[in-house]
Amino acid sequence: MNKIFLSLAAVALAAAAASAQSESLALRSRGFEAQALEIIRPFVPVDAFAGVPECAVVDAPTLRAWTLSEAQEKLAPCLNAVAQRRGAKIAAEPGFVALAQDGKPAQSGLLIKTDLVPGGPDDRALCFAIAHRGGRLLGQPAKVLARGDVAPQSVSAVQQTLKRCMIIDVVRSIRTGSDFVSIYGKCLTSDASLAIRDIRAGEGLSVALETAQPSAQAVDALNGYVTVNAGEGPVQVMVLASAVR
Repeated sequence: MNKIFLSLAAVALAAAAASAQSESLALRSRGFEAQALEIIRPFVPVDAFAGVPECAVVDAPTLRAWTLSEAQEKLAPCLNAVAQRRGAKIAAEPGFVALAQDGKPAQSGLLIKTDLVPGGPDDRALCFAIAHRGGRLLGQPAKVLARGDVAPQSVSAVQQTLKRCMIIDVVRSIRTGSDFVSIYGKCLTSDASLAIRDIRAGEGLSVALETAQPSAQAVDALNGYVTVNAGEGPVQVMVLASAVR
């Protein structure tokens, strides 16, 4: 009987020890998981627009894509709110998100300019928010420029014609696309090689023109920036070209 009792006691002790060991292993496992979670937490993708009421507009359905100027205006409250939450400077402006390459035309869109540290948590959150929406905001391609990043730039073929445009009047300030069109529009449309059928002021220092150029490559060559002299020194103007439909 004593042997049976001792055997049962040994089994109970062994079970208790196994249980304690199992519980200890489980606790250590949970502790490791918690540590691992803390290590990888900074690298888990975070949507910078999530939970920001002003950013509901980026996911709202629309009947058409917004123009660049419309997208810039409607996106401003969202970016301002995100900037305040993250203690940063964030703003959108029209620009080229990609230059012509390998037969692909230059792509205009929204440049999201920030003072965020490249690759930092806030920069990643903003990049993820855009990537999560197919690389577009309000129907326009978008590209984040962190601190030190340079926007893609190319010189428009229009620049050559501008060198031949003689402005006899007193040099006037160029602060908007309208200023540029009023001063240089007639000169540009009179150059047969450019085949410009229409030129209109865009948002800020930008202009949109329609051309009858015979090829997509020739149309794309007009995309880019031009530099003109103004009353307060050289000014860069963005040129967006499209083919006449």
